[in-house]
Amino acid sequence: MSNNSHVDVIIVGGGLSGLVIARELHKKGKTWTLLEANARLGGRLQNDNSKDHIDLGGAWVWPQHQPLMNNLMKSLDIETFSQPGDFSSTRVVGGAVEIIDRIGKELCSKAGCDRGSNHGIQTGSAVSSCKRNEDEIIEVQGTTGRTFFAKYLCIAAPPKIVDKCIKFDPHLSPLKINAMRKSQTWMAGVTKVALVYESPRFWPLCEANRGLRAGPNKPSFQVYDGSPFDGTLSALTFFTLSSLSTKGDSDDTLAKQCIEQFVSSLSSKTIRGNPGIVENLKDYDRVHVRRWPLEDYISDDRNPLRINPHPEPNLDLARDEWDGLLLFAGTETDQVSPGVMEGAVSAALRVVESLNKKWE
Repeated sequence: MSNNSHVDVIIVGGGLSGLVIARELHKKGKTWTLLEANARLGGRLQNDNSKDHIDLGGAWVWPQHQPLMNNLMKSLDIETFSQPGDFSSTRVVGGAVEIIDRIGKELCSKAGCDRGSNHGIQTGSAVSSCKRNEDEIIEVQGTTGRTFFAKYLCIAAPPKIVDKCIKFDPHLSPLKINAMRKSQTWMAGVTKVALVYESPRFWPLCEANRGLRAGPNKPSFQVYDGSPFDGTLSALTFFTLSSLSTKGDSDDTLAKQCIEQFVSSLSSKTIRGNPGIVENLKDYDRVHVRRWPLEDYISDDRNPLRINPHPEPNLDLARDEWDGLLLFAGTETDQVSPGVMEGAVSAALRVVESLNKKWE
C-alpha cells in the first residue's frame, strides 16, 4: 500500500461531534475523510424542510454554562436568543442545524465534498466493517462496496447503533461492547411535533413551556414555544411518544391529539382571559413531524413504549481501542455533559487532543 493511499483520520458520523473533529483536524493540516450514512449532515440536529426554521431535533444551548458550545458558536458567528418564556434556556437563530450548515459549508469549501472522492465529507456512506490490518493501517468498508484507509479511526455515532451496524476486526473489548449495548441514545425514542401558525404568538408563555401528563391518545409529555426568532410566525413544539396514540403512524392524528391534549390542560384563567384561544390553537396552518425512532442510524427501536433515561457518563464508552488507533466521540461518550450538544463538542475535542498527543 502506498503512503498516499490513506488519510490520517477517518471519521464515522457527520453529526455535530464528527464535524467538530473534522474542523479541528483541518485546522492542524491533517488529512481526513468523514463518512456519513445519511444523505444529509447533522445527525440529531435538524430543521423542518419548508424553511420555517423550526427545530425538530436538539434545540437548546446554555452558553453561560456551556463554554465549548459558546466558543464554537462565536467562531461561526452564530447568534442565539432566549427561549420565549424561559430565559434560562437559549436557542439558535435559524435553528440548531445552522451550526451544522456553517461547519459543513466551511469544510466543503476547504476540503471538498465530492462524492466518489476518498477525502473530505462523504454523505450517503454507511459503514459496514472496520479492520485493523497488519501494517497498522485501518481499512473501513462501506455498505456500497467502497473502501477507505487511514492511520486512525474516530467513531462519532450513537454507540448502540455502532454495535448493531458495524463489524470490527479485531473485536472490541468486552467492556466496550457491554457499554455500547447498555447505552442510551439521546433523542432516539422521541417524536417531535411542531404546529405552525402564520400569525404572531397568541398564547400566554406561562402555558407554552411545561410538562404534560401523557397517556392513551395523549402522546405528548412536554411542550415548548418553538417560534423562530424573526417573529414571522409562531409554533408550539411537542415532545411525544407516538406509541401512546392509537393512530400514531399518522402525522395529522398525532398533531390533533397533541393540540387536544394541550387545550384540555389550559387553566381556566387562561381560557377566560383569552377569548377564542381554544379555537385558534386548533386552527394551525401546518405540521412538521420528525420521528426519530424511525431513523435507522439513530434508533434501534421503531416503536418505543417509553422514553429511556437521559444518557449518563460511562468511561468505557470513551476509552480507545486497538492500542489507541480507534477512538470514540459522540455526545453519549462524553464524561461531563452526555446527551446535549456541549457533550458532542466536548467528546470531539477529547478525541482531537488524544490524536495530537500521538502526533507529538
